[in-house]
Amino acid sequence: MDISWDYIHTHLDWLGHVVEGFGIAAVVAVLFLMIAPRAFAIILDLAFAAGHFHGREKRDFEITANLPPPDLEGYEMWRWTWDQSTDF
Repeated sequence: MDISWDYIHTHLDWLGHVVEGFGIAAVVAVLFLMIAPRAFAIILDLAFAAGHFHGREKRDFEITANLPPPDLEGYEMWRWTWDQSTDF
């Protein structure tokens, strides 16, 4: 059975985000385990993975809705909102 990349991208793109989130979470967990106790490292790891997943979904929405890229003013940290704080 030959599945096209267009089908995978259209119907299974969310799975790629989940796999990527777990991969990044594993790397971040190992890094945090070097500097923090295990329970705290797991909490930090899950927060990092959730923030990364939220940022990817937000970016996918912006691309789908054909929103223009942010200007340089969007990178001025003193104008950020709490929603942007999770976009890594």
